Amino acid sequence: MKKDRNPWNMLSDEMVETVLAQLPTLDFSRCRFVCKRWSSIINSPTFQTTSHQIFDRRPWFLIFNKQPASVSVYDMEISDWRARLKLPLPTEIRKKPCIPVVSSGGLMCFQSIANSYVVCNPFTGSVRSLPRFRLSKKLRGGWIAMHVPQGSNSYKLFVVCGTWPDMVMKVFSSAENRATWKSLSLRLLTEEHGSWSIWDRGVTVTGKEQQILAYYLTLDGNLVCIDTEKCSIAIYSKLLEGDNFFKMDLVECGGRVFVVVLMETDGASISMKRTLHVWEFDTESAAWKQTSAMPANMSKDYYNNEALITCSGHGEHIMICVNSINGVTSFNHVVIYNIKENTWIDLSPRFGDYNADVTVLLPHSFKPDIKASV
Repeated sequence: MKKDRNPWNMLSDEMVETVLAQLPTLDFSRCRFVCKRWSSIINSPTFQTTSHQIFDRRPWFLIFNKQPASVSVYDMEISDWRARLKLPLPTEIRKKPCIPVVSSGGLMCFQSIANSYVVCNPFTGSVRSLPRFRLSKKLRGGWIAMHVPQGSNSYKLFVVCGTWPDMVMKVFSSAENRATWKSLSLRLLTEEHGSWSIWDRGVTVTGKEQQILAYYLTLDGNLVCIDTEKCSIAIYSKLLEGDNFFKMDLVECGGRVFVVVLMETDGASISMKRTLHVWEFDTESAAWKQTSAMPANMSKDYYNNEALITCSGHGEHIMICVNSINGVTSFNHVVIYNIKENTWIDLSPRFGDYNADVTVLLPHSFKPDIKASV
């Protein structure tokens, strides 16, 4: 009898599982195609649990470039760019002028035309086109938030349309048997605040009663919390006075809500550069508290430039893109902030420095998951 010299065949399935579980997500995913045995082990119910116990599973950050449309992948599991990785984005997204609008868990949502959305798993290429909903002309807009519960195979989308008091929230739940959008009639919990509108995409967290809370920023810079179970609204105080909404963005990390702002440090002279600050709203005390400020020596020419802040968060990390919109000294500055370690990492060289053809970079956090279903 010929002796089997393949060392892998001498290992039990449990030992092979332990070895494969120590690889980054992209690498063990590719290992599924090595042989039927490895595919069976990786797809087994115990593999995901084992891999999370052995390896520090971290998110990817996908950076979409509006002009031209392209995507760069930064893998936090290896703390580096996946330079040659081509995401299997479906034709529904590649052929249409779809814009990435929101992400949560292992899923992303794209928008093609008004009130028309596509949900996909960028890791596997699975896709679902959602039904389009209709609105009256006074309910224009559509600022979206997405919620994927941890360990769940379902998701919800929340789209706010209109200007208060003519405002409605549209909700899509993948867990419903019928694929349709439902309308929530919203009401204020606090005193009347007059007319106001949502500024940008929102984030979601789970409340104390296990309800989904959707947070948005208004055009005036107020933080808005929508309780999607009670259909109620709470409006919190401004972080900054004046027209500063384009210099801030909202992110969720580990069930906490943060705002990233481009601002000057208190007491700094007018010649000092502005830098990035991270703030958190404490719902218990109804007050803002500063979490961190990026070291001033990492700042570009922030002070003399108009800038658009775009951010995305996951777990302990926030990716921040500062997009300069000044034609003279245009640039993109990309950094990652670690909340737990209070550290900042500069990733800007990937996109060049003072690029004359600067465009707006849009970061989206994403946790690669083979089983994330649309």
